[in-house]
Amino acid sequence: MKTVYITMMKKESEKDLKGLRDQIDSIDADILNLINQRLKIGQKVGEIKKEKGGQILDRSRERKVIEKLSELNQGPADEEVLKYIFNVIITATRDIQKPKTISFLGPEASYTHIAALAHFKHSGKFVEQSNLYEIFREVEKKESHFGVVPVENSIEGAVNHTLDLFADFDVHVCAEHYEPVSHDLLSITGEPNDVEKIYSHPQALAQCKAWIKKKFGHVDLFETSSTSKAALLASEDKTIAAIASKQAAHLYELQTVESKIEDYSGNITRFLVIGKNIPEPTGKDKTSIMFATSHVPGALFKTLAPVNKAGLNMLKLESRPTRHHDWSYYFFLDIAGHQQDKIVAHTIEEIKKYSLSLKILGSYPVYVKEDA
Repeated sequence: MKTVYITMMKKESEKDLKGLRDQIDSIDADILNLINQRLKIGQKVGEIKKEKGGQILDRSRERKVIEKLSELNQGPADEEVLKYIFNVIITATRDIQKPKTISFLGPEASYTHIAALAHFKHSGKFVEQSNLYEIFREVEKKESHFGVVPVENSIEGAVNHTLDLFADFDVHVCAEHYEPVSHDLLSITGEPNDVEKIYSHPQALAQCKAWIKKKFGHVDLFETSSTSKAALLASEDKTIAAIASKQAAHLYELQTVESKIEDYSGNITRFLVIGKNIPEPTGKDKTSIMFATSHVPGALFKTLAPVNKAGLNMLKLESRPTRHHDWSYYFFLDIAGHQQDKIVAHTIEEIKKYSLSLKILGSYPVYVKEDA
């Protein structure tokens, strides 16, 4: 009798399990159908954006979608699962709307490439460019939707070549990205005694200057257009060591001579994403402008006075020679707010009154580090 009862219970349990699995299969089919519906609608949205000249990448809209779903969520899915699932769906929607082409300073595994992959979440077609000029040119010609360029480093300061190029090209700043930078010394063998020459980008060499002097003061130093270019050269000659990223070591099959060789920890590079679009206000934005002043006493003070009068936060101020007139300078200014904000728009108009020329480089969301 007991055996019959156990058999009946087992059959009942198997029946319940099959019923639950059937429900899961049915739900999975519904989810698949809904995802495809969402992608089709997203594709239509992309077509409308294309007709109107709008931008595909809209991080503020994406954040709002996730925030709204978080508010609606009653579990048992936790916040991280929710974010992961819908970030994948949003990325797929973005991809189906319009494949993005993103230019970066190559070769692959340069810090600019790493920043580009991180900002766009590996979504898009990443195109290697040999120099910063080519990135700006590709974006201006609309051969690339976006370009990623370094603009300043927390230790070495401004990347002057990037600033100079803003004067020559008609592009907008669409976003900013901050990327931690840590340098390794890489070579084919990984043996310190084999190193006769060290190659890297000028900023990387400067950031490791004290370490190089202490450990390899006897070797010759050579500048390259990027850290990954140095890694490429090191992969072809065992006497060459490159200062580059860990990613470069993997890509170019190099061994690590020593890790984390930068003189100061906490090294961060700020990158700008350039394009032809102007992002909509998010409520937490910054605006970048460049302007030129006359070479007369008090010119800069008069130009910046409207910023103080408006009570706006000045986030950055850099100067560069105009290259067209002796002792004449461009100033690069970042202020809090969006150019569509009335107070920001009025302030820019006031600055223009005291400037020989003024160019709004862009308004874009303030960078927010995402949780890993």
